[in-house]
Amino acid sequence: MNRRFHLFGSLRNPIFARLYAAQTTNLLGDALTWVGLALLAFELAGDNSAVVLALALTLRITAFVLLSPLAGALADRLDRKLILITTHCIRMVLISLLPVRLASLLMHISAMHYSCSC
Repeated sequence: MNRRFHLFGSLRNPIFARLYAAQTTNLLGDALTWVGLALLAFELAGDNSAVVLALALTLRITAFVLLSPLAGALADRLDRKLILITTHCIRMVLISLLPVRLASLLMHISAMHYSCSC
């Protein structure tokens, strides 16, 4: 009964420590994704970047609300660990392709600007 509270004592459990590290990495990746999306909206939309970012946020919330019941039904029937790994890998690939798409889009815009200014 005389146990003292240790601030990060739960991290001594290796399984919990791995889970905590994975969740922290996931949250950091989410934050960087939103920073990248905001910068992309600013780069592409200029003065209308607030509208573009608001639309992107609205679409994300709408997709979450609409797809959550379906995802919940699938999670009850399939292996949750497999779902988690698969969806995170798909998301990683999609986010990794974002800079490639942005670079090709910027090259296209530059080519159009160059051809119009001649």
